[in-house]
Amino acid sequence: MDCLQYFSPLPNQSDIPDRLRNPFENNPHPLAIAASSALKGKLSRDYPDDETGKMFGVLVVLDRSGKTGFISSFSGMLNQQWEAPGFVPPVFDINQQQLFLDKGAATVNGLTATIDQLSNAPEFLTMKASVADLEQQQASALVNIRQQHQSNKQQRKLERIKLGKTSPDAQKLIDLARLSQQDKRELRQLKLKSESEMRQANAELEQKFKSKIDHLIAQRREISQSLHEQVFDTYQLKNSLGDVAAVRTLFEGKKPPSGTGDCAAPKLLQYAFNHQLKPLALAEFWWGRPPATGVRHHGSFYSPCRGKCHPILPFMLKGLDIESSDDASKREALEPAIIYEDADIVVLNKPPDLLSIPGKVEHHSVLSWLRKKYPNATGALLVHRLDMSTSGLLLAAKTAQAHKHLQQQFITRSVEKRYIAVLSKVIEHKDQTIDLPLRVDLDDRPRQVVCYEYGKAA
Repeated sequence: MDCLQYFSPLPNQSDIPDRLRNPFENNPHPLAIAASSALKGKLSRDYPDDETGKMFGVLVVLDRSGKTGFISSFSGMLNQQWEAPGFVPPVFDINQQQLFLDKGAATVNGLTATIDQLSNAPEFLTMKASVADLEQQQASALVNIRQQHQSNKQQRKLERIKLGKTSPDAQKLIDLARLSQQDKRELRQLKLKSESEMRQANAELEQKFKSKIDHLIAQRREISQSLHEQVFDTYQLKNSLGDVAAVRTLFEGKKPPSGTGDCAAPKLLQYAFNHQLKPLALAEFWWGRPPATGVRHHGSFYSPCRGKCHPILPFMLKGLDIESSDDASKREALEPAIIYEDADIVVLNKPPDLLSIPGKVEHHSVLSWLRKKYPNATGALLVHRLDMSTSGLLLAAKTAQAHKHLQQQFITRSVEKRYIAVLSKVIEHKDQTIDLPLRVDLDDRPRQVVCYEYGKAA
């Protein structure tokens, strides 16, 4: 197994973990950190110019003889290749996947060539130009007739004013009304004629070219979607119990995000199960430049992503002895401390790891605690929120009037907030402003990413 690298010297028995730490907690075991350091050295030597940035991972394992080593992987592709020396292969069979991808790509390319040929045919382009010219001529005609009718309307108005100053001429007023009706009929007939001409022109275009092009585009889309599904069907994930599951079956009927199964952790676990290696410790870190959106620091450890890995790793980890931190039960025991209270408001100190409001899965929160403690409160209680991992002061209102006043202060930003952060390194410049638009990372909720198109000021 070229992918398996043994520790030298081998670790003491007391340093080898009995159970695998929960990978989602981002708390790598010292042996996984040591393996990561060895991989980082390899990356510095062998890939000095790879600055694109990606996730790498290591899995400390026990082989069948009882020796301890580690295997390495990368997310997606490395230097445009699925395989690289010293790294575990992808989850899928490259040759098997390539067979139908090549055939499918040939079909898709053939359809694309036919679509391009039809779309650029001289007769098609001439007909499209004719339709566009007709539409422009009709628009100009409508503008002209409306301008003429507006002028007619003004003239009739002046004539009515003149008639009003003398003895009314009933027949003249009737004639003016008829002229007004005539203008309306003329406009209506022009619109009907224009619509009929456009329908006929578009029908000819549709019959000769557009229906064929649309049919080919739909056919190409169906083939592309079918290929996408076939690709996912080649991802047959395993676990230590010998169970096998297709990626699509682990997303509860939803379409898996592109790249699911290509992350570092699934690759490592799949290789371990295929080669009878016992997983002991897992770690993933970012290497290279940060991504275009979001924040990833070179060399820093991260937990597996939520969008792609959260649905599949629980299946792959089945049968392994996972070290439990009992986070859920610990959070259930967490309670905010009352700092100040009067008849209208309560100021609380929220501990870290306690939700401000109930989540999708976990319901214990500051708000649920407040509702139990103040069942007769008339206000909406919590005025604002803090992230689960953030500790700090929260304002709650026991009356509807107090809640309204406090909420208004937050809306007008008259409330000042101060956050204290624990830094990973010394910052040279003391005064700096971070002003970046953020939005949720759709593939890794609740992480935020920098997005200049859809992000909100932060």
